[in-house]
Amino acid sequence: MTREQLDSILRARSGTLQETPYAALLLALSTHESGAVLRLKRNQLEKQIVFDDGSPVECRSNIATETLGRFLVSLGKITEQACHTALNESTSRGVPLGEVLVEKKLLAPTDLYRMLQQNLGRKLLEPFSWKSGIFEISFDAPAASSALRVKVPQLIFTGIMKVDTQESADEAASAAVGKFVSLAAGLDELRLSADQQKVVEAAKRGVAFDEIRTKSGVDPDDVHRIVAALLLLGIFKVTDKHEPYMPPFVAKFDEPTPFVAIVAPPPPAASDEVMSAFLSYRRKDSFDLLGVPETEGLPAINEAFLKTSEKFLPSKYPATAPDALHDKAEQLFFAAARAYAELADPDRREALIKRRVKAREQAELAAKAGTAALIDPEVLYKNGCALVEAGKLRDALSSFELAAECDAQNGTYAAEAAWCRFQLKVSPAAVTLKRLKDTLRIDPNCAVAYLYGGRLHGMLGNKLEAEAYLNRAAMLLPKDMRVVEALKTLR
Repeated sequence: MTREQLDSILRARSGTLQETPYAALLLALSTHESGAVLRLKRNQLEKQIVFDDGSPVECRSNIATETLGRFLVSLGKITEQACHTALNESTSRGVPLGEVLVEKKLLAPTDLYRMLQQNLGRKLLEPFSWKSGIFEISFDAPAASSALRVKVPQLIFTGIMKVDTQESADEAASAAVGKFVSLAAGLDELRLSADQQKVVEAAKRGVAFDEIRTKSGVDPDDVHRIVAALLLLGIFKVTDKHEPYMPPFVAKFDEPTPFVAIVAPPPPAASDEVMSAFLSYRRKDSFDLLGVPETEGLPAINEAFLKTSEKFLPSKYPATAPDALHDKAEQLFFAAARAYAELADPDRREALIKRRVKAREQAELAAKAGTAALIDPEVLYKNGCALVEAGKLRDALSSFELAAECDAQNGTYAAEAAWCRFQLKVSPAAVTLKRLKDTLRIDPNCAVAYLYGGRLHGMLGNKLEAEAYLNRAAMLLPKDMRVVEALKTLR
């Protein structure tokens, strides 16, 4: 997209996802490089994405499975009982769940950081499947309280490759049909698979798009997704003639070898302390950052600052330390310096105390008001299964579709919805097979997708494909009689 088109999206501030897809919204907000809030709504589902300096840092929704606790339980990181106990303590104390889990030693700070980053990425991928709904952009964004960051180019590339519909990718890639594809810019920090790299290498040579589809050895559907994503990001361009990529000339000069100080790696305890502090420092004010009560004076503030700055002195952490520990310590060090500057000034300190009193009053009011009910896709799925058993396929389809909208990365929901559509004669076999193929791309171990795919291939007389699908289903569902019966039918 051109800069003019992206600016136009930001000026509009609101619209529909049919006219302005989610990927385009992400790209536009990444160019803004400032604070913003993107609100999305599709039927009953709502998401609110907070941007800081052009990067998504928070995503809140009314989907139960996107909560940190449910995410950790689904990965087997904590038990349901441990999650429930920690969640109750989190609510009663007004402390984030992650901090409670670290205190109870159920998660190490470094593990929590990685889980939070993964959960944020997962929540941000979901709207790539939303093809209807509305959006609203606000630039009146609060100061970001999250220390997390997601790179928009990688998010867009992953979303189009994994979650976006095949129809959308096909439409975007159609601009290249009968033309050539060339590399227009560097790939920056995109992580590519071997197949994706093949398509990029072909674009570097300025190969015809049709030749990439037929001769690259990459699934044509995946070629469409790769080209669609990289065209949107401005990394690929469509040309009328063969146009090999010419990398920009960069003059090289002999430079003296820089001096690199050898710093011993920090002990695990120190690493955990940095990571734990980094996860929470953005939501803390100056008193909390330095660990000083409101009632203390300048001597206690001086002492707390010296202690905190010594703890997070960047030179104690090598630049090569894992998880960018040096950079995190540096951010904490400067945050402590800013906190000291605020508390050392009597007027600024008094103003902060007044803000803290007001915040406590607002928190009490919010606690009394309660929270909105969450939509739970697992409950919707179970309800759909019960409706299927009762022979109410149309009602079951509604439950499965809403569950799939809540969690597009759970293949079971999408597969059940696709099978319902086929049984209701809403979708023909060929369309259903394509949807099941999409499901398996998102969730390669989705057992029911293999089961239903095997049944459909059997109905169409594709015996070899049916056996392959059903044998895979049998491995994933060894005791499921539906698979056994389907295999018997083939024989």
